[in-house]
Amino acid sequence: MAARPMGMRELTEIAVVPPQIELCPTRHGYLGIFAKYDFKKGTDIYSHASRPVAEDEVILLVTPRGTVPIDIKVHTVRRADGLRDYFGFDSFMNHSCAPNTISVVYPGDAENGRYATQAATDIKAGDEITCNYLLFDWDCDGHSFDCLCGAKECFGRIGGFGNLPFEKQLRLADGLDDPTFARFVASSGERLKPSALSLEGQLRLRKLGL
Repeated sequence: MAARPMGMRELTEIAVVPPQIELCPTRHGYLGIFAKYDFKKGTDIYSHASRPVAEDEVILLVTPRGTVPIDIKVHTVRRADGLRDYFGFDSFMNHSCAPNTISVVYPGDAENGRYATQAATDIKAGDEITCNYLLFDWDCDGHSFDCLCGAKECFGRIGGFGNLPFEKQLRLADGLDDPTFARFVASSGERLKPSALSLEGQLRLRKLGL
């Protein structure tokens, strides 16, 4: 076994998995998040918070499925400031181009990295819970992949929102989290006319001072 570089911090963390969900292998052999109960569209399934970590952090996550070494490049999202957002057990939520959940940030929660995972469709017990990585991951640094979701409008290669054609970015703009929306506006320059955004998007421009 290779020696760990000097100065690299190792952390063993116990995953606190909400009782509404469970970690199980998917049909493709990856670990995923599955519903233990039925959830109606619009229902908050659980609330969780991310935290920033450095790229050289070593995390061993103790889960009901055993201890999982967290691959910082795969299981986290690179931020604009160079740190990475780490999501604990939620790191195992898999991508779908037609996801059955969205993330909702309620007033006052953004500062703490807290978000609610909300059902975007009716979800049955036993269904895998999925999200769209393109709504919060700018470049999928370290974890670009060929999507296996099988959705009718599958994006194919998932390489982050920043690598999508402008027309597809515009189509997804309403669902972006605030940091990704701000980067979208900044990178679009004169191509982005406020009138091309929905009313919600135009209001968010003002709210974020963009």
